[in-house]
Amino acid sequence: MTIDHTVLDIDSRLRFLGLGKAELDQMEGLVGPISRVLPQALNDFYLKISETPEVAHFFTSDEQKADASSKQYEHWKKIVSGRFGADYFRDVERIGVTHARIGLDPRWYIAGNSLLIEHIVEAVVRENWPTVVRGGFGRKPRITGNEEKLAKDLGLLIKATMLDMELAVTSALNELEKQRKMAKQEQEEALEMLAIALERVAEGNLVLSVDEKLKEKSPRLGSAFEKLLNGLGGLISSVRETAEKVEADGRAVGEASRNVAQQMNVQVSGLDTIVHTIEEVTVSVKAVADQTVHADTAVKDCCKEAERGQEIVSDASAAITKISDSSGQISQIIGMIDELALQTNLLALNAGVEAARAGDAGKGFGVVAQEVRALAGRSADAAKQIKTLVSMSVRDVEEGVKLAGSAGSAIGNTRSSVESVGGLIGQIAEASATQATRVDAINRDTVRLAQDTKRSASVLHNTIKIGQQLEVSSSQLLQLVTNFKVRKSGHERMSALSAAEWS
Repeated sequence: MTIDHTVLDIDSRLRFLGLGKAELDQMEGLVGPISRVLPQALNDFYLKISETPEVAHFFTSDEQKADASSKQYEHWKKIVSGRFGADYFRDVERIGVTHARIGLDPRWYIAGNSLLIEHIVEAVVRENWPTVVRGGFGRKPRITGNEEKLAKDLGLLIKATMLDMELAVTSALNELEKQRKMAKQEQEEALEMLAIALERVAEGNLVLSVDEKLKEKSPRLGSAFEKLLNGLGGLISSVRETAEKVEADGRAVGEASRNVAQQMNVQVSGLDTIVHTIEEVTVSVKAVADQTVHADTAVKDCCKEAERGQEIVSDASAAITKISDSSGQISQIIGMIDELALQTNLLALNAGVEAARAGDAGKGFGVVAQEVRALAGRSADAAKQIKTLVSMSVRDVEEGVKLAGSAGSAIGNTRSSVESVGGLIGQIAEASATQATRVDAINRDTVRLAQDTKRSASVLHNTIKIGQQLEVSSSQLLQLVTNFKVRKSGHERMSALSAAEWS
């Protein structure tokens, strides 16, 4: 409520309350008695305030209480005197505005005035209460005071105090309404400011600040907006740095994945070749194992044949030994024949000599002796030849015996060697079987490795696709965050939005 509005409105209030010039003049007569009780009333009033925590905090010192008491004293004098002029209305408005500013609830203001009115009413009643005064020296007693005036004064006092409280409360309410409207307007301005600022933020501008005047009107909103900008700026900067790093990492991952994919393709091709080669090796090893088994069987058969050959050689050696023995006997017989031929030759020689001595009678006997001698010579020659042949045969037989022994030894050695070879071939066969099993296992593992590698290659190709998508997405993200304008350092001055920009 302003002073002008109050002045314009006061006449209707006074008419409604029945406070005309005569009533105001009558009420002015209360100034004296009320002025006498006001100091004590105000003292009791502020003592009561000090004892009441709900209102005591409005006064921080005795000086403040004394100043308020002095102003209140003068104001009550204006009320009682009925001087409702410009000064009074300024005081009433000031009281209402002050109450609104400090947040004094009207109930405490009304209750406080009730305490003061109690003292004032008591003073008025005491001043006008009828009393009997004794007359002196035969004069009649007289009654002082005026009941009608007392009632009239109390009525006027109540109307004036109610008017004062109504004006003060109305002023406070008007001030609160004005503050509410101002707060609403400031809130609307702040919201409009926030809306425009958020539009700028939505456009990517994070290097702005609110006008200082608007900050003063809504400091909390200004501080919150500054924190929002700082937070978003830091966040966008972090996102930009992260996006740049992600983009770089995405490119590196993509390049590395492509290189790995190429190497894996080569590896898969190499594994296919290895698998094919190992399959061939597996077939070859199995064939070698089978052939080794056949060789082992053949060696065993050879051992049997060598054993049988050794037995035959032994039999042949025994037969040759027997031949050698027979040759020795033949040599003995030939020696006997040779001895008989010699004896026969000697007998024939003696017979010839005797035939010669006999003359013609002995010619026939001499011829016979001569023939016997010749036969003995031929027998001796034949015996010599046979002996020579037998000697040669004996030497041959002895040589045959030696050779048969050597052959037996050789066959024995061959048998031992064949048995050794058979053992080795058996070991080779066993090792070949084991090797075939291991090669087969290696073949299966290699096939499985090739399959796993192909699956890994497939997964890697998918990873490459995802990496490419990540690279594209990170580039898009980087492009988006690049559109934001952010402070490069905490000391950079932000561009302020002027008040005109909020209109």
